[in-house]
Amino acid sequence: MDSDIVFIGKKPLMTYVLAVLTHVNSGHDLVKLKARGVMISKAVDVSQVIKRKFSKDLNIGRIDIGTEEITSDDGKKRNVSFISIEMKR
Repeated sequence: MDSDIVFIGKKPLMTYVLAVLTHVNSGHDLVKLKARGVMISKAVDVSQVIKRKFSKDLNIGRIDIGTEEITSDDGKKRNVSFISIEMKR
C-alpha cells in the first residue's frame, strides 16, 4: 500500500502531477497524496490540477486531516498538521 502514496514536498507542482498520472496509468486505481505543514496547500493544488486539467476520470475520495507529533533532529517534539487526499478511478 505504501507504493500508492505520493508525498508532497518542495519540488514543483507539475512533478507531483506527473507522478500521480504515471502511477494511475501504470494500472493502479488508487493513489494518495500526503503532505504536512505548509505543503498542504500544494497537495490540494495537485489534486485540483489533476482533476480539472488532466484526468477527468479520477475522483477525489476520502480526505483525512489531523496532527502528528514530530521529533526534530535536536530532540524537540512539535505538532505538525497533515492532509491525506485519495484520488481514485
